[in-house]
Amino acid sequence: MDDKKNSNQNSEIDFTSDPSFQKSIKKTKWKQIMLYIVISIITLVVCSVLVYSGSEYLTNKKIQKEEVQQPNIFVEGYQQGAEITSATMYHHNLFSVVGKTTYYKTIGNRRIVWDTVTKKYPAIGNVEVIDRGSGMSKVTKFNKEANRVVRYNKVNNERMIDFYYPNLRYDFLPQELKIATGLDENTLVEVALSFNEPKTLEELGETLGYKNVTWLWLDKATEKKLERLEEKWDDDTWKVKHGEDAYGFPVSEEHPYTENATDDTTINGAVVSGTPKELKRFQNLELVRTSVIGVTIDKY
Repeated sequence: MDDKKNSNQNSEIDFTSDPSFQKSIKKTKWKQIMLYIVISIITLVVCSVLVYSGSEYLTNKKIQKEEVQQPNIFVEGYQQGAEITSATMYHHNLFSVVGKTTYYKTIGNRRIVWDTVTKKYPAIGNVEVIDRGSGMSKVTKFNKEANRVVRYNKVNNERMIDFYYPNLRYDFLPQELKIATGLDENTLVEVALSFNEPKTLEELGETLGYKNVTWLWLDKATEKKLERLEEKWDDDTWKVKHGEDAYGFPVSEEHPYTENATDDTTINGAVVSGTPKELKRFQNLELVRTSVIGVTIDKY
């Protein structure tokens, strides 16, 4: 009986230690491990996609909100910033986006950098300006020769244009178009023309024409605003309209003035650019009240 019992126990031990059984156990374990790995990878991928998608959604919402507040925006179809355009490059990270916006001025066929702003858009938290070129921050200094305060762009040290309202009194009205037409012919010049009275687009099409005219300053000032400017300020400096703050729209022969016309659209001024020879035709126009030189660069 004892021998039989021992024989049965040995048979059981031999069963669990059987090589085929051990091989089957190992195979099952490897299958479980592989299954866990596959499940972990799928879970990780799904979580990563969800996190990335959520981060993209949050950062894109902030970018869209910021774009509405950028300079060079269009309000009721009109552009803010005379001859200022912009382009933004975005670098996407997992939890944030870095966007670098470059502002340009176009003179003839040349485009120059006017300002740069780099912002970080985190998925969680506030938008942060991490670098600024400060081109829109101007250096202002009274220029005895020009007899007015001349503003310079901090990025490139170019002059910034100003407009003069047709209905306000000024101590001095600059006539810098004459200077512009006397510069070297290898120069491209930007000049802001301010009119002696608001003009309709139809009138401008006949008197100003299209050649070398690049941008029109829209008359948006109310009578109350003009009255406040007249009453509050005696200094001309505070009564001019800075070009970067003005509203208007670009024009060309391909895009006639009338494309932007409404029944009450009137224009206070224009930006013209070209060589001194090309700008001479604007010298004797009766509608021009004052003129201010802006950017001047070499043509070649």
